[in-house]
Amino acid sequence: MKPGPTADYPMKVIHELSEEEPPTAELYAGVFTAVLNFVVYIVFIPDVSAVAPPWDDHLLPANFDEIITSEQARLAKALLGRYVVTPNDVRAGTEEAFEWGHDGEYGPSSGVVFYVTPGDFTRYAAGLARLAEMNENDVYPKKTVTALRGYEVIAFIERRVLASQWLRPQDAVMLGLAPGGPKHF
Repeated sequence: MKPGPTADYPMKVIHELSEEEPPTAELYAGVFTAVLNFVVYIVFIPDVSAVAPPWDDHLLPANFDEIITSEQARLAKALLGRYVVTPNDVRAGTEEAFEWGHDGEYGPSSGVVFYVTPGDFTRYAAGLARLAEMNENDVYPKKTVTALRGYEVIAFIERRVLASQWLRPQDAVMLGLAPGGPKHF
């Protein structure tokens, strides 16, 4: 299935615990990734305020296969995400851009963190868990965003992440939020 720009994009939620092999899988419990139109990833990670910010790889092993704590697993998923949502009482309602890997072979990676209250995160995580169960064993999403708008977490994603100044132009195009995309003759 080839993704193309569409406002009623397919959406799938993945519980990252199911993507990892034991015994490290448990380190990813509570981490969810919302995949919008196959190309836009929003990572929801439980509280990491004891280790981040700063949002960099200061606590991670050079080889991510050597991750041994849930804090490391959460931080790694956050750093690999373009858009990250996490609870933080002090920073709730704010956003923070980050870059890491400046000395890496491919240059720095960047993303943005959207902070929410712990209560909001708990509600979003409950919705994400239900959404993850819908596609647990499916490669392709079964539903589009229009069918999922009854979930509070979907409203949050649209209101806070997709409507933000941080949404990359190419992602806005793929989600039908901006003109562009391939021309058909």
